[in-house]
Amino acid sequence: MKTDGNIENILWPNDLSKCSEEALPHVLSLAKQYGAAVHVLYVAEDLSHHDPWYGEFNTSHIDKILSWEIKKAKERQQEFCRKGLEGFVGYSIKIEVGDPARIILDFIDKYTIDMVVMCRKGKKNNFLMGGVAQKIVENSPVPVVITPSSKRMEK
Repeated sequence: MKTDGNIENILWPNDLSKCSEEALPHVLSLAKQYGAAVHVLYVAEDLSHHDPWYGEFNTSHIDKILSWEIKKAKERQQEFCRKGLEGFVGYSIKIEVGDPARIILDFIDKYTIDMVVMCRKGKKNNFLMGGVAQKIVENSPVPVVITPSSKRMEK
């Protein structure tokens, strides 16, 4: 991990949720401010690791579902980036499979990420801060910027 304070690589973990999309202006602003590259990461969960409550999984079905998810995630990430990062050339899109928090933390080391910018909760969470975001904040060796969701708690 670098300690010189230079921000050259920003990671934007994106689960394709509305909240993740709302983090994009912050990602772009910081990338322009620091002249940093943006790494867009989508993590598809490995369904084969879930408990087979209703019987054993058919691996060919899981493989088909995962292939479809990866294909659709690439298309959606490219669409997000075309719209939100228009004119910004310093970005790459990566799709990984596994536990989202573990993959994000490993990605930080593997790609010498200097800062993470992510939404506080993803598509599967209604808590104050999502489980993945919480794990990243607690375990990241680099600064983590958490952006709010436009959804407000109803009174």
